[in-house]
Amino acid sequence: MDRNKLLAILLATTVVIVTSLGLRATDFLDPLPRFLGPALGIFVAVAVLGFVVHVRWRVPAISASRRRAVLAGQVRVDSAAGPKVSTGIAVDWGFSRVAATLAVFDDDTVIVYFYPRSAILGSSRLVRREDVVVAGNDLRVELRRLDVLFSSATQFALPRPGEITFYRMDARGSGATGPMIVRELHGSTSSLATAERLARRLLTLVCGTLPTIAPSPVIALVTEDIG
Repeated sequence: MDRNKLLAILLATTVVIVTSLGLRATDFLDPLPRFLGPALGIFVAVAVLGFVVHVRWRVPAISASRRRAVLAGQVRVDSAAGPKVSTGIAVDWGFSRVAATLAVFDDDTVIVYFYPRSAILGSSRLVRREDVVVAGNDLRVELRRLDVLFSSATQFALPRPGEITFYRMDARGSGATGPMIVRELHGSTSSLATAERLARRLLTLVCGTLPTIAPSPVIALVTEDIG
C-alpha cells in the first residue's frame, strides 16, 4: 500500500478512537465537562485532518512549485541558507513516484530537491563543505563546456523513472538537454557520460550528509555508484 495512504488510514483510525473515548468518558461527567469531551475530540479530528491534507496534497504541490522555480531560474534568493543567485546548473533524475533535482548555483550553493518531499542542503554560505563545492564546480564546468547541446526550455515536466535531464539556468533563460536513459549513459562514449558520472558523485556526497532524508530509490542509485 502507498505510504501516504497508509498514514492517512492510521491517522483517521486514531481520530475515531480518540473521539469515541471522549464521548464515552462524558457518560460519567457533569454537563460542562461532558461538552468538553466531544469538543476535544472534534478539535483533534480537525487538526489531524489538516495535517493529512497538508502532507498528502499541499507538500507535493509546494515541492513541485519549488522544483519548477529552480529549473526556470526563478528560485527565491532571500533565504538565509539558500542560494543568493538563481543561475547555475541542475540535473533531474526520475524514479518510481520520486524525482531528485540536484542544483549547483553560481554562488557554490548545492541543494538536492526531492519531489514530492523535502530537500538536502549540501553546501551553502552558512555551512560550506569544500568537497561538495569542488564536486559541484566540476559538474558545472563540464556542463557549461557542453553548452551547445542545450536548447531553450520553458516546460519542466517530471522525469519518468530511469530518465535523466540536464539543465542550465543563466541570463539567456533555462536550457535543457534530455531526457535520456540513465543506464545508457553508464560507461558509454556519449559526450554527457562524464557529466552524468560527476552528477552521481555529487549526489552521493550530498545524500551522504543526511541519508535518512533521501528517498530509498535515490539511496539505491548512490549506493550503486559507491559500489
